[in-house]
Amino acid sequence: MWWSVMENVERSRLPRLTPLLRGSRAAYSSALTALLVACSAAPPPPQTAAAPPPPVPTTVPFTAPTVDERALPPPSGLAPDWLFPAIKDTSEANGLGIRLVQRRSLPLVYLELVVKSGSASDKDKPGLAAVAGELLKAGGAGKWTGTTLVDAAESLGSSLEVTTDRDSTRITLAVAVEHFRDALDILAAVATKPRFDPGEFAKLKQREHDRVASLAKTSAGWAASMVLYRRLFELPSAVHPYSNYDATPAAIEAIKLADCKAWHAREFSPKNAFLVVAGDVEDAPLAEAVHASFGAWKGDAPEGPNFTAPVPPSALSIFLVDRPASAQAEVYVATLGPERKSAEWPVLRATNQILGGGVTGRLFLDVREKRSLAYRTRSSVDSLAHGPVPIILSAGTQTAKTGLTLQALLEHFDGLTKNAPTDDETAIATRYLSDVFLVGVDTVGTIAGMTADLGIYGLPNDYYDTYRTAVRAVSKQAVFDLSHEYFKPETAIVVVAGDAARLTAPLSHFGPVQVVDAEHGFVIKSKAAQDPTAPIELPRINGT
Repeated sequence: MWWSVMENVERSRLPRLTPLLRGSRAAYSSALTALLVACSAAPPPPQTAAAPPPPVPTTVPFTAPTVDERALPPPSGLAPDWLFPAIKDTSEANGLGIRLVQRRSLPLVYLELVVKSGSASDKDKPGLAAVAGELLKAGGAGKWTGTTLVDAAESLGSSLEVTTDRDSTRITLAVAVEHFRDALDILAAVATKPRFDPGEFAKLKQREHDRVASLAKTSAGWAASMVLYRRLFELPSAVHPYSNYDATPAAIEAIKLADCKAWHAREFSPKNAFLVVAGDVEDAPLAEAVHASFGAWKGDAPEGPNFTAPVPPSALSIFLVDRPASAQAEVYVATLGPERKSAEWPVLRATNQILGGGVTGRLFLDVREKRSLAYRTRSSVDSLAHGPVPIILSAGTQTAKTGLTLQALLEHFDGLTKNAPTDDETAIATRYLSDVFLVGVDTVGTIAGMTADLGIYGLPNDYYDTYRTAVRAVSKQAVFDLSHEYFKPETAIVVVAGDAARLTAPLSHFGPVQVVDAEHGFVIKSKAAQDPTAPIELPRINGT
């Protein structure tokens, strides 16, 4: 509020007045008079003949700004150019890569061991990499049990983290520089000497089973994503490595301790890993410490998953994940775009930002604000190390508005192929992507994570420097051309999670509908033919 701002301003003046308050009464009176004169246009108080009047300050009459001037934002400009810190690439004799980024601003070291195997390496055991990765920490390693391993990390003032995504398993520690050798010993033990404690495995497996069973019942977004990724990465005679968004309860139940051990033995090797070190560390001491901790690690690189190109649908495909009696629905419209390493990536990011990357996106301004069809809208692109990436438009809405919401998403999915973005839309999107890129890059942890991403996605060391330039150079014509290449509503995949009893008919207006049972393995339990005459707006029941 303006009065709070002014109060802070007035408080900020107090130190300047302190010397006056400590002086004589005459000095105080004189200072107070000067302050009153400076703060108003009123005439100074009368002075005696003996004292000459103080000079009257020149004042400028206040002129209220016009409405148009108030509406105009201050001129914006691009953030200053910035270069990503230099990366020094070396390797151990066993093949372990070392990526050093020296940052001397604080006496800290961020360590991130990256194994280039994640859930895409699950093969026929969905959820295996996630369970096995978490067991590396929970089950203990080397001389430490699960509990003492956590204690050892905390004794260094740190927290041991193991994160599994589609293309990697990351083990991280951040410590003061004097502890980085001890931290390396902990990382090496977790990666090379896991205990795989049976008791901890049983507890971890039960937690994972309960987690996915709960999500299957309670999370419409989770259920829709499970179906969406299966259909995006459809293969005629095999399972694509990216087709499993998460594991089902049955899949978790099928994982055995022997599977975790076999996965670790197959995927964890120095030739399939690299170590990111960001912080106040010199080259020679680091090389010596890494050799002492990881030099005995042996093994060849595993045979990677088969990333066969998925088969796109020949027509609009609609899947309805049944959530009986649900008052709300999640609506997804998706397709596959270019690869993460593609030169089109900056254009794709700008396109996504224009569509629904924020409050200036078309989805927010139209679907949410203008038409009031959804309480949440979004457009996103996924990052994958291999092959095409998912492009997903989504909205959360009331059951009665689901058909209208789907219609609106399809209109915008096709919209950029008919209406190129304006100059303002393009400028706002590219400036945002360029400038927001700088937020947070001053932290050692962010620098380490970004360095790890370069290695996972196979991007050059100067990628971040050229990326900002490429984003700023994206034109509305480039967005228009990319939209024509990838945004084709007639072959898009639609997934809706909601009440099938109410939503089957309005969704059939757009095409044939397949109803999915989320609580029993995501099997197709019924189908409905296309009915172009079906109304897409439903009457409300109890406000929904």
